[in-house]
Amino acid sequence: MGGQVRSIGREAGPSGLADLALTLRDLARGEDEEGRKALAWALVNGGAAPQKAADRDYLLALAALCQALAGAEADPIQGATRFHPHTECPGWAARETPRALIGGYLFYAPRAAGQHHRKEL
Repeated sequence: MGGQVRSIGREAGPSGLADLALTLRDLARGEDEEGRKALAWALVNGGAAPQKAADRDYLLALAALCQALAGAEADPIQGATRFHPHTECPGWAARETPRALIGGYLFYAPRAAGQHHRKEL
């Protein structure tokens, strides 16, 4: 299938992006990151991207989610499952110890059994 970009994933939105990702996955089997990115650009440049591309923020969010799901890097929030804007302090957070402050959010991981004290960051 090499060399020619065929029209796939032309539907705007998540299903079109999913089709495009599946095509890229098949084309890039055995390729390293550089090869995968080059093939992605070939698909985009060749018009295989959805006609009405999703907005940039959506695509950046999708990329961040994909990297987390792929385990592409270490978990920067150390297993946290709860979070809130650092400008707020919901009642539940007053009893918890933040694991991380990243961007505008504080992140909290579930407490280990018997752990009930609050430490400072």
